Amino acid sequence: MTSDELEPDEVDTKTLDIDHPETDPNSDKDDNESETEKEIEVTQNLNFNFVPYNESIVITGSQGSGKSYLANTLLQNLHGVNVFVWDFNHAFHDSRSVLVNHLDEMIEMFREYKQGKYILQDYDKEEDQFRRFCKFAFHTGNCVVIIDEAHNYVTKQKILKEYNQLILSGRPRGISVVSISTRPATLPNNVLTNAKHVFAFRLNIESDVKFLESWMGSGVWQLVGADKRSKHQDLPEIPQHSFYYRNHDESDGQVGKV
Repeated sequence: MTSDELEPDEVDTKTLDIDHPETDPNSDKDDNESETEKEIEVTQNLNFNFVPYNESIVITGSQGSGKSYLANTLLQNLHGVNVFVWDFNHAFHDSRSVLVNHLDEMIEMFREYKQGKYILQDYDKEEDQFRRFCKFAFHTGNCVVIIDEAHNYVTKQKILKEYNQLILSGRPRGISVVSISTRPATLPNNVLTNAKHVFAFRLNIESDVKFLESWMGSGVWQLVGADKRSKHQDLPEIPQHSFYYRNHDESDGQVGKV
């Protein structure tokens, strides 16, 4: 079998040390049945309950705004969960994760051990390799997939088939996707519409805020300086390393700090 002909691996989810749905990942059962939320302390003064293998996240904001810190904190708090990180800029670190430099090495290790957290800092960052990474994660199932710098592979008009499959069809297979990007306006609509949790840090471009407003409400105007706004001048500016958070099951957003 070649590395492009990936077959699903059987993962014994009962050995994982975390509260998560003990249901068939292909089941269409009601979202609220047989699920236990995992409260992860990734922020100050924010109740963030995340169900691995069932919910997806988007993290966005300008460079140096706090995205990587939040994403690393999330990774470090995922205990007993299978995680695959596409670490484009070598920004991730976690003492409980295995650092690998090639996708084939990660695939071989996971097939041997059947579980674990893996940070992939692949020497090959070309689109075909990213496609293979997404394909492997989809066929494996029961995992959290963290994709850093997603805007390097997608645009508003273009989304790779394998990444889109993770976003649109991953949940029935027990897959959570964490998509991280500096430019929310470049993300395809599917990415935001299928994310339950959205964390938006400070932004420098008004068009990014306008794009987020339709998904998160007018509170996102706090993310850009008052001198760069065409409206909502009355809203305060969000402090440095703070974010606007929206759970799409709730009516209002919240401001938090990493």
